[in-house]
Amino acid sequence: MKRTTVLAAGAFLVGGVTYLAAGAFLVGGVTYLAAEAVAALGWTDRPYSYARNNISDLGIPDISPWHSVMNAGFVVDGTLFVLAGLGLSVLFEGRARWIVLGTSVVHGVGSIVVGLAHASVDGASAPHAAGAGMAIIGGNLVLLAAGRYGGRVGAPRWYTAGSALAGVVGLAGFALFLADTGILGGGTFERISVYTIIGWEIVTGATILAERRLSKSR
Repeated sequence: MKRTTVLAAGAFLVGGVTYLAAGAFLVGGVTYLAAEAVAALGWTDRPYSYARNNISDLGIPDISPWHSVMNAGFVVDGTLFVLAGLGLSVLFEGRARWIVLGTSVVHGVGSIVVGLAHASVDGASAPHAAGAGMAIIGGNLVLLAAGRYGGRVGAPRWYTAGSALAGVVGLAGFALFLADTGILGGGTFERISVYTIIGWEIVTGATILAERRLSKSR
């Protein structure tokens, strides 16, 4: 019997592993946003601009007093994303499982590399640039995979459609960031490509945890 046949319509399978994965997504996303906010507030020479400054600027020791907080945020979020992706992947079967797991690992490892190989005032090193690409592309591919395969494990329609849309928006934002069009500050397009992933983490974790609470009350 396939796993999807035992799912109630519109409800996630919320076993113990999935519950832990949801917690990891939620904690990872919140940790990232908190680390970014703390590092941004720590700038003393001039106000940090979310629109103009790149995210990686917050991890540069020479210009960011709280660089260690931001880099730790990258590493913690990336690590938790890998663990959460592993837990989430067990819900799926066949190719879908490997796609969800593979894209989650690419994103998580990329985020870890970004935190460990920080940028500099002279620009991003090759490892940092590669890590950023892995994190952004891999993360938004996770969203597309959730949109494509989420229905197989009982995810509601609003969730699968929202995941797919967020993935498309995130990849488009990354393309505009690389194009450096000058339409908006570089930080704006970069954040579009990253915040889709962070927002999805938080929504996914909260949704699964809420479903678990509802399932217990039935």
